[in-house]
This record gives sequence, structure tokens and C-alpha cells, in this order.
Amino acid sequence: MTKVYGTGAYDFKRHRVAEYPVELSTQVGDKPVESKPGSTLPSSITLSEIQRDRLTKIAAENWLKTGGGGVGSEKKRAFDSQLVKQIYETELKVKEKEGRRPVPLQRVMILEVSQYLENYLWPNFDPETATFEHVMSMILMVNEKFRENVAAWLCFYDRKDVLKGFLQRVLRLKEGRDLNIAEKTNYLVFMINSFQSLEDEIVSETVLRLAGLQSWHSLSYGRFQMELCLNPELIKKWKRMIKREAKEAIKQGDPFDPLGVVEVKFLRNLIEEFLDVLDFKVFSQKNFVNEDDTLDASIMQIDDAAVLYCERFMEFLIDLLSQLPTRRYTSFVFQSTFPAFVIFPYSLFLYL
Repeated sequence: MTKVYGTGAYDFKRHRVAEYPVELSTQVGDKPVESKPGSTLPSSITLSEIQRDRLTKIAAENWLKTGGGGVGSEKKRAFDSQLVKQIYETELKVKEKEGRRPVPLQRVMILEVSQYLENYLWPNFDPETATFEHVMSMILMVNEKFRENVAAWLCFYDRKDVLKGFLQRVLRLKEGRDLNIAEKTNYLVFMINSFQSLEDEIVSETVLRLAGLQSWHSLSYGRFQMELCLNPELIKKWKRMIKREAKEAIKQGDPFDPLGVVEVKFLRNLIEEFLDVLDFKVFSQKNFVNEDDTLDASIMQIDDAAVLYCERFMEFLIDLLSQLPTRRYTSFVFQSTFPAFVIFPYSLFLYL
């Protein structure tokens, strides 16, 4: 029988999303990979380099599982949150003004090979006590799984109830904390990956709440009344939702404040963050366009990391507005808070 290409489990491959830009660098001589924390590695890593890396040695002592009676089969050390913080600070976090890359890709690859997420981060995750570095490290490892096109959510199935707590921690990750531009980009990549995993029930249950009818709480009063008039079939649904939310608030002993719910604030806060980056981060100063619509010479001073963040936000926006489960209600939120004329005057359009 003639083979039809493009069919079958092995011929089909899901497109990769939210790829990290890889910056190639050269190594001088036979300098060891583990020579210094956070060092930039070439785009490909050999097995011998992985085995000699300092992260592999840390993994062997703390979480790496191997068969037989070798070193990897010895009893591992107890979970140490300070080790997670140290790995994040020295190996995973990209400081400000370090170029376009949002993550040291090769360091994440080595941690992925050692199953950092499956054997250390996730089994020891507690939604109540997990640190910022713990949650952010899990975000980076999930993003890496998507980049490598492997099953990203498979390891979460053994604790489905805890996954909901993890996603809630992700949604509240920015509360009371100022993330740098690389962390904001990684956060956006995670949300892109999450909204592209709506077929997974354990993810969609939490993620779809961000794009539900309750997001209309963030609309202005006039726009809200206009949309209800144009969609009268939603009035009863809205009233039922308000009663349900009020009962849940009373049951928990909290005052009913719809605008304080994280699912309501999420999209609006993300839009405001994008506009802030566009206004103050992409360019070092404003007014790059002269009166004759020509570019000033200073436009060359562009923050590539901020531009990458803007690109990822537009990807996130396109995903939300192109999927049937998410665009029905979010389209009005974006129209109300994110009109085209807000962005058009920016010189970023001329740059692109």
C-alpha cells in the first residue's frame, strides 16, 4: 500500500511555540563546561560535557535517579529550598542588560536532562510554602519541555489537586514583586504554553477562568452596559455568576470584591504591564520621530530584551483571540483596554 506522508504518530509533530532565541558563543580550547556558574554554552552539548557539568554533580547528590548500584542509587539529600534558590540565582536567572535571551538555554537543558522538575521541584512543591524561586524554576522547566516538544504536563498527573495550587501561585506570582524583563518574558511564554494546552483538563480548568465571563468585571461601566445590551442572553448568566461568587465569598468569610479576584485582574494587569514596557523599556527615551516622520538617530538604542517581551505578548494576544474557548469574552476586554490607536503612535512600528 502506498504510504501517505503526514499521517501516523511518528510523522506528525506539533509545532514548537515560544522558542528562545539562541545566542551562539565559542569556547576556547578544552575549557570545562562547569568552569563558572551561568556560563554561556554552545548550542549543542555532548554527553561528556553534561557528565562533567557542575549541575549534573549537584543532581547526582540530590535528585538524579539511576539504576544499578552506582552513585546515583545512593540515598539522596533532603529537599533544600536554599539549593533551589541558589540554582535559580546562579544558573537560571538572566540579569538586566544581558542581551535578548530570556533564559540561559544550555543550563536549562542540563537541568531537564537530569529531570530537575520531575524528581525535585514538583515532588517537593507546596502551594503554601513554595518560594518565588521554586515557582519560577518550575515555569522555566515547563517552558523547556514545550521547547523540546515533549509531554510537559505528564509529571503533574500524580498530584492533580496540587497542580491547581501551582497554577494559582503562578497567577499571583507578580503580587508585591517586581520581575525583571527576562522573568516577565518567561512568565508570558508559560502562559502561551498553558493556553495552547486547553485540551488538557487539569490545565484548562484553571486557565479558562482567565478568559471567562468574570473577566468583564474589569470593563468600564459604560462598556459593560453596552455589551450586555448587545448580548441580552448573557444577562441571566451574569446574574447567576454574581450570586455564585457572592456565596463563595460569604462561605470563605471574605467581603465580596469582584475586582480583587486574580482572574479578573489578570488580563488587565498584563495589558498595563505591556504598555509600560512599550513606553519605558523598549527605548531609552521618548520622541524618536521627528516632525517629518523620520527616525531620530537615537532609535538605534533599543532594548532587545524588551522587544522580545513585546513579541511574546503579541503572540499571547493572538492565541487568546484566535481560539474559540478564549476569544468570546476576552475580545471585549482587549477592545476596551487595548485599542489599536494606543500602540500605533509608538516608534516600535517604524522599527519593525
